[in-house]
Amino acid sequence: MKVLVLDDEKKQMDNIKEAFARKRMEADVCVSSNEFMDALCAPRFEAVYINAETWSKGRSIYDYFGAGQKLDGKPVVIYNAGEKFPPINSRTPTGQDRLLRQPSNFETALE
Repeated sequence: MKVLVLDDEKKQMDNIKEAFARKRMEADVCVSSNEFMDALCAPRFEAVYINAETWSKGRSIYDYFGAGQKLDGKPVVIYNAGEKFPPINSRTPTGQDRLLRQPSNFETALE
């Protein structure tokens, strides 16, 4: 299974890929808004894992370019979300979506 991960912790990129590989998932890790938008334009992924803090930093870009529409129909796991994390614009939630509150990280999301 191929997944898309948005997490701006550059030092954790290899750890993220290894953790997903242990679960038999190939992770395309994006550490910037530009990388994430590029990955969304070539939708070769089955699920998305998003660090809520990273998403919040680029939210206006994602809203402007319709990232929510490109995520429609794919399960999304949002981790490290604050109490008032808003839903992703222009996206219909699925029954497989998960929202994990702070403090959490990619390892928690995988469990």
